[in-house]
Amino acid sequence: MKNKKYLIIACVMILLLGSLYYFTREDPANPAETAQTDDTKPVFIGNSIIEEDNGKRLWELNSERTEIDPQTSAVKMINLKGIFYREDGSSIEITAPEANLDTKTKDILMVGNVKAVSSDGSTFTAREARWEGKKRYLYGKGDVVLTKDDTVITGDNIESDAKMEKVKVEGNARVVKGGASK
Repeated sequence: MKNKKYLIIACVMILLLGSLYYFTREDPANPAETAQTDDTKPVFIGNSIIEEDNGKRLWELNSERTEIDPQTSAVKMINLKGIFYREDGSSIEITAPEANLDTKTKDILMVGNVKAVSSDGSTFTAREARWEGKKRYLYGKGDVVLTKDDTVITGDNIESDAKMEKVKVEGNARVVKGGASK
């Protein structure tokens, strides 16, 4: 647990020190690689954030644009493409137009047409999804659809463990086996 905390702190510090060096050096900045927003948050174009536990990769987040708030260490990512690794070696690839990472709790809030595809072919879509880092749970909200094999589960809200084996659906919940959702 302490190793994860130190790893995240080290990654944030490296990003902050790297950005400090980049913005204070005498060479003019390359606008294609980085930019400075009006509220002076460092902005990185095309980078990755990785969480590991004892050398084992838990997740990897890639984005077209990343903003870091130096005061809160909150990370905002635009056009997120992430991979969440499961203990059995399989993975879930997830995309979202925008995501916010809380570096303290390791919670990730993804908004806008969120889509996840598991390596076993299962798919998940929702207007909003949240990954809870401590519990390793995924929560979906708004027009949720989970498809696995020939079963389609729909509802207003969903929560699932990292393996997507334990699923709880609330609000207009519906399960259709052997066909598509109507």
